[in-house]
Amino acid sequence: MAERTLSSERPFKGRLLSLRVDEVELASGRHATREVVEHPGAVAILAWDGERLAMVRQWRQAAGAELLEVPAGTLDPGELPLAAAERELAEECGLAAGVWVEGPAFYTAPGFSTERLTLFMATDLRPMEAESPEDEELERSWLTLPEAIAGADDGTIIDAKSLVGIAWLARRLAAPGG
Repeated sequence: MAERTLSSERPFKGRLLSLRVDEVELASGRHATREVVEHPGAVAILAWDGERLAMVRQWRQAAGAELLEVPAGTLDPGELPLAAAERELAEECGLAAGVWVEGPAFYTAPGFSTERLTLFMATDLRPMEAESPEDEELERSWLTLPEAIAGADDGTIIDAKSLVGIAWLARRLAAPGG
């Protein structure tokens, strides 16, 4: 069922993303075009203080809406996911964590994007000073796990990384020893 790439071109290369257009041959021998957004990867952080989950509200141009999300960010070139998670938690929430647990990694939109996102749970939280990126305006907030689950259920929280993260955190905390 694998497709064979016959040719590729990159009609757009931006600061963060590139668009690749591949001509492929299907297993049946037919040809097709695949448009692929190349992304360097990302992280999302479940900053848990034992009772509440750190969240950020920000405008998302692609969605045309303000979204309530777990803190997250894109990997810098050569950056390891844990280092990115530490950086993003500081920048977006003004927090550092004493304990980090790596969670699942997943493709956010495998039909058209190479973005692979790694979830982390951060605990033993403490405030820290960090500069926020100039290109982001965030509002910080905290939700209890029942509030986060209710937000996922009622459509208040609608981005994939947050939905996956909240489900993973709920399962993890419900497990024996969680």
